[in-house]
Amino acid sequence: MPEQTDYLSYMNKGNYAMALTLLDQEINKNSNDPALYYNFALCCFQTKNFKKSTQILTDLIQNYPKFIEIDNAFRLKVFALIELKDWEQAENLIKERLKFAVDDPKLLSFLAHIYEYTHRLGAAIEVHRKILSVTPDYKNSLNSLGYLLALKDHLTKEERSEAVRCLKKVLELEPNHPAYLDSFGFLLQKSGNIEAAWKAFQKALKINPNNPILLERLKNLRK
Repeated sequence: MPEQTDYLSYMNKGNYAMALTLLDQEINKNSNDPALYYNFALCCFQTKNFKKSTQILTDLIQNYPKFIEIDNAFRLKVFALIELKDWEQAENLIKERLKFAVDDPKLLSFLAHIYEYTHRLGAAIEVHRKILSVTPDYKNSLNSLGYLLALKDHLTKEERSEAVRCLKKVLELEPNHPAYLDSFGFLLQKSGNIEAAWKAFQKALKINPNNPILLERLKNLRK
C-alpha cells in the first residue's frame, strides 16, 4: 500500500488525478485528518472540479475551525467560488473572513477582483489602495491599481501620477513581467505616448509570444 506522503509527491509532479486516488484511500483509513481533506480539495481545484472543491472546503472549515491551514482553506474556497462565477457567495465569504483576518492582502485582492468583474471599478480601486497602504510592495495591487486607473475615461492629474507611480514601481520589482508591461503600455497609450506604449507592448510580446491581448494592443496602435 502507498505511504501517506505518496500523494504529496504526485501533487508536486502535477499529477493531481493520481493524488486524488491516493488521498481517497488515505481518507478511508483516517477520516479525521483535516490535512487530507485540504489536499483533496486542492487537487479537485487543480483538476477544475471547483464545485467539489468548494463542498470539501465547506465541510473542512465547519468541522476543523482550528486547522493550521484554515486561512488557506478560506482563500481556496473563495478562489473556487470565483472560478464558478459565484460572485455573491465569494464576496460574502471574504467579508465574513476579513472580520478575523483583517487586511489579509490575498482576500482583499480577491474582493477587488470580484468588484472589477461585477463592474464596480471604483470599489476595486479603493480596495487596492487599502492593500498598498498596509503592504506598499504588493505587486498584484500595484499593477491592478495602475491598470484600473488607466481604464477610467477621465483621469485627474493626481490619478495619472498615482497610476504611473504604481506601474513604475511594480516594473522596478519585476521588470520583465509581461502583464506589468502590458498595463504600463496601456497607460502610456491612454496618455497619448504611442511610441513608448509600442515599446512596452513589444517587450512584453518578446517574453510572451502570441499573447492575444498584446497582439490586439499592437494592432490597435497601428490604426
